[in-house]
Parts: sequence; C-alpha cells; structure tokens
Amino acid sequence: MVRSSWFLTAFLVLFTVFGYAQDSTYARRIIRDLTSDEMFGRGMQNRGDSVAAQYIRAEFQANGVKPLCKNFFQYFRFPNTTSRPPFVRAGYRSQNICGYIPGDVDTMIVFTAHYDHLGMSGDTLFPGAHDNASGTAAILDLARMTNLQRGHYTYVFLIFGGEEAGLVGSRYFVEHPLVNLSKVKLLINIDLFCGGDEGLMVVNANDRSTIACVDLLQRINDERGYAEKIGRRDNAPNSDHYFFSDECPSIFIYTLGGPYGGYHSPTDTCDGCGLGNYMNFMSLLRVFLEHFD
Repeated sequence: MVRSSWFLTAFLVLFTVFGYAQDSTYARRIIRDLTSDEMFGRGMQNRGDSVAAQYIRAEFQANGVKPLCKNFFQYFRFPNTTSRPPFVRAGYRSQNICGYIPGDVDTMIVFTAHYDHLGMSGDTLFPGAHDNASGTAAILDLARMTNLQRGHYTYVFLIFGGEEAGLVGSRYFVEHPLVNLSKVKLLINIDLFCGGDEGLMVVNANDRSTIACVDLLQRINDERGYAEKIGRRDNAPNSDHYFFSDECPSIFIYTLGGPYGGYHSPTDTCDGCGLGNYMNFMSLLRVFLEHFD
C-alpha cells in the first residue's frame, strides 16, 4: 500500500509538471488580457503601456519571479517624437519589466520579449496579439515552468517597452545593464509567436557564438518533430535581441505561417491568435533547456 501510494504521488507530480508546462490556457488568458480595450493597444494613449506593465509585474510576482531592480521596473525615456503609430512624444517615460529566478550558478539564460504595441490612432485600437502579446505570454509561461524546480542556471526574464518605436527599451537595457552580460550563456528573444503552421525561424542562427545552440535546437526537432521546420537567418535589427548580440550569444525566434489575425493591424486580435502549435513549441524549448550545456 505504501509503495502504491508513493507511485501515485510520483505520477501526479510528473503529470502536474508536464501539464503545467504544456497547457496553452494560461497563454490564451495572457493574450486576451493584454489585447483588451483596457490596455489601449499598450501604447502611450492613456498610458496603456504602464497599465500593461503593471499587469505583467503582477504575473511575475504570481509566478515566483524575483525583481531584478526596484519594483521590477527599469524606467527609460523616448529620445524622439514619432508622428505615426506608435505615436510617442520625446521624453515620454516608459519601462522595462525585469526579473529573475536564481539557479545553482550565476551564469544566466535570458528570455526576452516586448510587450508594447502601436497603441491607438484616433478611435482605432491596435490589439497586438501576434505582435507581441504572444511572445510576452510565452515568456511568462517559461517563468512558470522554470520556477517549478530550481535549475542549474539563473533564469532572467526581460520584457521590454519601446520596441515598436525602434528597440528603445532593449537598447536602454544594454546601455544600462542590470546584469553582467558577460555571464549570459544564451539569450532567447520571442516575438510573433502565434500560428506557426510552417515552423519556426531563428535569427542570428549562423553566428559562431550561437550556431551550436541552434544546431541543438535543430537536432531535438529532427528527433521529435515539434515544428514543421527550423529556419535560419543571419542577424538583423528586427527585434530586441539585436543590441544584445554584440554582448552575448543571442537569438530571436518567431513563427512561420499562420494562423494569426494580422500584423500591425486592428485585426491582430486574441480571437485571431492561433495557438494550435503553441504547446509543441514550448515543449521544444523545454527539452532544449533540459539538454542545454
């Protein structure tokens, strides 16, 4: 009887861990909340970016993530005024949300995404489900997953503002780092994470600092078939990994193919957000982290 009870307990623990990491319900809830009218498109209008940042901070706290700076927020100001979405005036203050889960060593794996979007143009709201409520949801889900048990590496979670106005938040972080970037073993940036019927693309996949990591990702996918394919691109200034790539090994992962609601469009809604591949992609990342050395 004792042996049976032990086996049942172990099975339930394993089932809980596996289900916890694999359930897309959490991601769907995050995307729906971040694309709601109350977030004002996560832009400057009605300080929608700050409303979203407070929401993300609460999720960090609920998931056991520790603050990397006071109250999780690293503040920065926009250097220029923009006259089309995202509308921003020079000097407007926004924030990055920065946290970590300690590991056995201070060597870090860093996960990043941007939470801002285009805001509003008149009465037109840009929800930004694919770009990038989906990536933000994935980072928060990774925080839930990695906090289930203490890992070897320290995990850092950075969710940036100002990406749509020119990578403003991530550039500020690199110029004012809250961690020793020389101790980052790998940075994984996630942007545009809905859909994915045609697989995944990895940007900065061919750099000598990252090629071994992408090779490992490819081998795991070849063995287990999580994604239709893993594409590779050279580096480009197209998301928040870019300024980090001069300081530490950094890759940017995005999905290939639909379904998703649109790009920089009022149709980029939660209802148009396809998460049919989400569980497979998160499994790929989970197994990758388990095999990462």
